[in-house]
Amino acid sequence: MFIGLTEGRSLRTRRSDCDLGTYPHEGRKCCLCPTGYRVLKDCTDTNNTYCELCEHGSYIDHPNSENKCWPCKVCDSNANMEEKGSCSEYSNTVCRCKNCFYCDKGILCKACYPCDTCEKHGVKENCTETTNTVCHDAKEPENHQGATVAVLKPPPLEDLDLDPHLLDIVDVLDWKTVKHIARHSGMRKAEIEEHELNNKNDVQEQKYALLHAWYERQGLRGAYPALINTLYEMKQRKTADEIRKIVEKGQN
Repeated sequence: MFIGLTEGRSLRTRRSDCDLGTYPHEGRKCCLCPTGYRVLKDCTDTNNTYCELCEHGSYIDHPNSENKCWPCKVCDSNANMEEKGSCSEYSNTVCRCKNCFYCDKGILCKACYPCDTCEKHGVKENCTETTNTVCHDAKEPENHQGATVAVLKPPPLEDLDLDPHLLDIVDVLDWKTVKHIARHSGMRKAEIEEHELNNKNDVQEQKYALLHAWYERQGLRGAYPALINTLYEMKQRKTADEIRKIVEKGQN
């Protein structure tokens, strides 16, 4: 329970009735401040806790003993994100992907990626904020006897960590392929060129820097299957198989 507001932004707690819980301070139990407030002054033998409403652009979303409010998140338009819910003293900003972009990394999402357009075979399932478009499989071309020819697809892959193998992987990829892989994941042209310019006289370092940035963008989940599938789409089965040997050999 609270005795009342002072100057519109502060309030004082009643020590005998700490409905929200307490926190220790110099041997005493002080009342927690409510959601949306921070501790302005800790309690003493003669005074209760004084709490202050968070300033504009900051928040705290639970009862607390914090001396500072937390800064509100900013939705990065350069990362294809926009605001879904505004920040208040009581809750953080909620961001979402812009139209035609998605991110499947949940609360770890830092950037949204372009949805596949399925220009070749058409859309099977529409893109959402959290899932990429699902495209129809390629139609099986018929031979002269009416039989179908199988479309080349990679086998199902276990999701393995690429990080220990990146140096070996760049040895089997050329610069053009690494750039295609990066663009396929939604990396911007300027970001790709930055890695090229930062390592102007060292193609090997260009490839490693860009592939490492791609790997960090992908996150730990799904990077290995994404790399192999992209190479298969580029009709680079031999290169994909070489990378599979590098990665899967390290698991034995």
